[in-house]
Parts: sequence; C-alpha cells; structure tokens
Amino acid sequence: MQRVLTATTTLVVTAGLLTGCALLDRHSQLTIAMLMDDEGYTVDVTTNPVDITDTVCGDDLKCVEAYSTDEANYYRFTSRDAAASYAASVDDGFAVHYIAMDFTGKNNVSTDAQRSAMERLAGTWQDYDGPFPDR
Repeated sequence: MQRVLTATTTLVVTAGLLTGCALLDRHSQLTIAMLMDDEGYTVDVTTNPVDITDTVCGDDLKCVEAYSTDEANYYRFTSRDAAASYAASVDDGFAVHYIAMDFTGKNNVSTDAQRSAMERLAGTWQDYDGPFPDR
C-alpha cells in the first residue's frame, strides 16, 4: 500500500511540474495561426497566409504547425532546439523560440518585407536579443 501511495504521489507531483513548466514557458503557447491573425499592426507582413500543416508536418519534418506566406514559410516545433536546428539546416532561415522561418524560394517579395516579418516574429514577446540575418 505504501508503494502505491508513493508512486501515485510521485506521478501527481511530476505531472504538476510538467504542466507548470508548460504554463511558465509562454513562448510555447504562441502559434503561427496567432501570428497570421494579428491585426494590431498597420503593415501586413504575413501576406496571403496558407495553412500547410497537413502537407508538410509529419515523418519527414517533425513540426506541429506550418504556414506559407508571400514573405516566408513558418514552422512551429515542440522545442526551441528543433526550431533552431531547422533554421540552421536551410539556406535562408531564422528562428525565434519554437518557430522557424524559411525564406527559400520567396523571391517575389522585397527583402525589407522579409526583414519586417522577422522583426514581427522576434517582437511578439518583446524579448528577442539576437541578430537578424542580412536580407
């Protein structure tokens, strides 16, 4: 009986800690859909958003959400490391927290618009402290 009680207590405490970590990491709560729907800006830097999650996220690319815009393709991952690894694996990528942007093939939009898209993503939580790739 003591073992069952100890195991149950351990399970409940562990679940609580894991839930607390997810709640405390507000960056994990940001979805790409939220970025696409953000109407608080005068300039739209997520032009023509299309949800491509079902076609790109899966066995080959372990993302949980994906959108394509005129400026970039956005991919959300379950960890910061996965987002950073993906951004580093493409020729023209950028990552902030759980979201990576891929600018590959997005040549019909100005580099200023792409820079603004990076700044919008980086400024969402107003805590980004890093460089932006040259555009």
